[in-house]
Amino acid sequence: MFGRLIRVGAYRHDPAAAIYVVAETGAEEAIQILKAALVRPQDDYEDLGRVSDALLSALSLQTGQFARMGPSSS
Repeated sequence: MFGRLIRVGAYRHDPAAAIYVVAETGAEEAIQILKAALVRPQDDYEDLGRVSDALLSALSLQTGQFARMGPSSS
């Protein structure tokens, strides 16, 4: 199994965008999970590619779960 790395920002190339690791194999499915959970459907969601199952395990993510990477928002 592998997951997806998704960038979420107000617009494409937003320097304040957040990066999420989503435990879902399909890009569209991963984006839908974030849109539903974050309730920010107007934002730009960009799939940056796959992440390994080792990373999902290190983050203790199960299918359908996600984690924000980097600094937390204020």
